[in-house]
Amino acid sequence: MILRCIRSTKTILFDRETSNSNSLKSYFGAFLCVLSVAILFVDKFTTFGITNTYGYRTPETFIWMIAQSVSPIILCMAAFLKAQRIFYFLPIYVYFIQTYWSFDSSLKADDPILHLYAIGFSIGVFAFLCLTLIIIKSITKTNQKLVGNLKKSVRHIVVFISEKYIDKLPEDDKKDYTVDTVKYIDSLD
Repeated sequence: MILRCIRSTKTILFDRETSNSNSLKSYFGAFLCVLSVAILFVDKFTTFGITNTYGYRTPETFIWMIAQSVSPIILCMAAFLKAQRIFYFLPIYVYFIQTYWSFDSSLKADDPILHLYAIGFSIGVFAFLCLTLIIIKSITKTNQKLVGNLKKSVRHIVVFISEKYIDKLPEDDKKDYTVDTVKYIDSLD
């Protein structure tokens, strides 16, 4: 049971279709995923010569707000390009640190407890997502079996009714009924 869960988690996090895992699109998506995090720290390195703060206290704050707005858009593009799922660990990690820091701004970025919390939160999010995907796959598989059984039952009922009552119909109706029955049975597939 545990090995099956580990195998499922490995499949969910790392494996993709072979044509997709080595593609340039997937690598570019991974790059965008990392870029969406890196852009959040651009205000620490440069102000791009911006002097107008557009109402913010400093140009760094203005740049940080712009980066906060652009980062999720870049992350969505990474998801659209189907980046490997493991690369989403980094944005979750950094977003958790920023969220935690917004409630307690006295924390320093090099605080080991903060990083421990962020790693724990990120692992918890991935564990929750993996568990959710496993449950969804299980439910989907069960629903597919149920739908297949319903189709077989309906087909059996249609065939039974057509065999039992087709002889009692007038000759013109027999032909129409047979054609309609065949069309309906074919539509079940």
